[in-house]
Amino acid sequence: MEDFSFSNLYSHPGKYLEEHLIRVAKMALTNWEAIPITVLGGFSKSDLTRLVKICGLAHDLGKSTNSFQKYLLSENTGKSKETRHSLLSAIATFFLIEDEFREVTHLPPDQKKLLAFVGFLAVKRHHGNLEDVLTESFLDTKEEELLLKQIEDIDADRLSILVEKLKNSGLPSDITRDSWSGWVEAFPLELIKMRRTLRQLGRENNLSWYLLTNLVFSLLIDADKSEVTVGELSRKEVGIPPSIVGEYKSTLKRGETYLNQLREEAYQEVINQDIDLTTRFFSLDLPTGLGKTFTSFAFALRLREKIKEEKGYTPRIIYSLPFLSIIEQNADQIEKILKNSGLIVDSSIILKHHHLSDIYYQEDTKEFEPDQAKILIEGWNAEIVITTFVQLFHSLISHRNSTLRKLHRLAGSIIILDEVQSIPFKYWLLLREVFQQLTSSFNTYIILVTATQPLIVERGQMFPLVDPQKYFPRVNRVTIRSDIEQGMTIEELVDYLTIKEDQSYLFIMNTINAATALYQLMKKKVKDKIIYLSTHVVPWERLERIKALQEKKFRLAVTTQLVEAGVDIDFDVVYRDIAPLDSLIQSAGRCNRNWDKEKGLVNIVRLQDNKRAYSSYIYDSLLLRETEKILLRNNVLYEQDLFEMVEDYFHLLQNKKSSDDSRKLLEAVYRLKYTSNDQQVGIADFQLIEEDYPKLDVFLEINQEAQEVWNTFLEIKEIKDLWQRRLAFDKIKGDFYQFVVSVPINVENLPPEVSGFRYVNNNSLSDFYDPDTGFKLKGG
Repeated sequence: MEDFSFSNLYSHPGKYLEEHLIRVAKMALTNWEAIPITVLGGFSKSDLTRLVKICGLAHDLGKSTNSFQKYLLSENTGKSKETRHSLLSAIATFFLIEDEFREVTHLPPDQKKLLAFVGFLAVKRHHGNLEDVLTESFLDTKEEELLLKQIEDIDADRLSILVEKLKNSGLPSDITRDSWSGWVEAFPLELIKMRRTLRQLGRENNLSWYLLTNLVFSLLIDADKSEVTVGELSRKEVGIPPSIVGEYKSTLKRGETYLNQLREEAYQEVINQDIDLTTRFFSLDLPTGLGKTFTSFAFALRLREKIKEEKGYTPRIIYSLPFLSIIEQNADQIEKILKNSGLIVDSSIILKHHHLSDIYYQEDTKEFEPDQAKILIEGWNAEIVITTFVQLFHSLISHRNSTLRKLHRLAGSIIILDEVQSIPFKYWLLLREVFQQLTSSFNTYIILVTATQPLIVERGQMFPLVDPQKYFPRVNRVTIRSDIEQGMTIEELVDYLTIKEDQSYLFIMNTINAATALYQLMKKKVKDKIIYLSTHVVPWERLERIKALQEKKFRLAVTTQLVEAGVDIDFDVVYRDIAPLDSLIQSAGRCNRNWDKEKGLVNIVRLQDNKRAYSSYIYDSLLLRETEKILLRNNVLYEQDLFEMVEDYFHLLQNKKSSDDSRKLLEAVYRLKYTSNDQQVGIADFQLIEEDYPKLDVFLEINQEAQEVWNTFLEIKEIKDLWQRRLAFDKIKGDFYQFVVSVPINVENLPPEVSGFRYVNNNSLSDFYDPDTGFKLKGG
């Protein structure tokens, strides 16, 4: 039976279309109004409020066709071109925004048109990814014919009821079938004018339109997904006093060592800094092992409190790190700090988000269903978010719906970039521009944390939370000796080594092949058990081995660079195959880290196979060349000299190394060229981590736990409904990938494919997997 107080049009099964549109508009506006942006791209807060409102109210208008309603409500009706709704909704959005701003006098006509086009883009692509705006500014004859046919397929009476409801919530004008058809027929001419404007826009070298477009898109798609799955959300702002870090530190049993004294001195210097809120960038440059996690988090809490007091809003804290291996470590520490303070810690207070995050979200005593939890986690619905550089930077520079959805959470936030030296040099210029716009337009604060501060942000723009010269000269834990004039093979290195019984040794290699070869030779040379680490060992086993090293159960380890930054392990002697200077210094941070010995020793060598140096396979030749010059001039280095040396190194790189990759991507950003073609780079080409060769994932059934996870995976594959199947897999994804390694696609011994995944069962394990060195590569 029809309810004549509603249009009896539906957006989703059991949900009236007008209810969905009004709620999405309300949620998008709630998120927008909470953001401390007053002006963006020359538009006022009020201007953009009106834009966001129309996008929310109009984004699914195209669902009012009879074809879509039949598809939605009948199990026997499949999707067809007549059921598409995004383009039809987007054209309505364009003209509704024009109507909304028709009487506005403070904006020139071309600016109003651009606002309308931003709304058109957001609505057209709200179920997909953004595309090159010039491509979007064309409408072919077949598309126009289909749109007119769809409008004829709309029940005029139901549309009238729908529009009345929407007008009561702020829709600026009537929509009839005739007016909608007129909009479709007028749109090609509007697009011709728009193409001229867009080409001019691309020559302005301004990030404002890119951020504005992505922000509107983010607000719309987050509200849309959240309304359907979770319903209306409200942020539970929680006061988190900065003193909780010091309170937690006082519970730790730390001796009165010189290193602990330095840690405390640095901590006190930071938390007692006067905070000037006109400063947007802060740097924390301290030697490795001086407690940067605690100190940066304590400062972020102080900054959060001061912003709340003086500006009237409470920022989220986004704590971002380069590697999954240290996310768990840091998240665990921060959670302990929060719990020690007596806070009831749930997912609305702190959550971890990366591609293997558990799909679990709890607020107070309410545990959300997996589909709801997924939406809440991916939307960063928490006061403190711990995430990867990939998640963060791909929220800033992307065309993808899934990554841009959380962009609006960055506005007004405090971002901690830990181990910031891990950002590739080729993206420094790009990120410098993005960071500048983020801090100026989005009211964001950024804290850059490292022992080797890169020149992403100019030194004059950053406020140093400590004076590095006060700490680096006082830390003299290691001597770095280099022997790189002549290359040596791994066999020659092993012959050369003298392993002392009373010392621990860490060997860091540049490639998996080099690490495996060294491990095999070392096993013959020494009697002690050796720990081996590389990405060809399943993550479950890697974590166990890192724990064993942290507990000092073994004194010998051979590893790739995966321990280079942030992994809290400590050895007396480190051997490091040559790498760029900042990587060498990070590796040195694994030597005598806790200053248990008077002096640790780091040996830099140049290892080569029968063709070339291993370093040349993975590092940029200019970075290596400049590092070699430094090492050849100073074959003995001391820790207290490293800060100034790295400063000189980074300045030298900035003067010598090309930023072509950044410039091409910036050009794409200025022109809103979201997708690429053969001639031009697109925003979609940005990849923070680039694969050096094509890879395939392989599941290895190494133990009973892996077997249980695999059996669950097989059961999930039997679920017929695609959405339910994906949701079920998301619940086990974190556990599943604990037993997965990525191997080159061209190896000769790829295991068979089972249920769409390369799989090695326990009975065949020895054919493919070595219990010490991981996956056995043959060929490739």
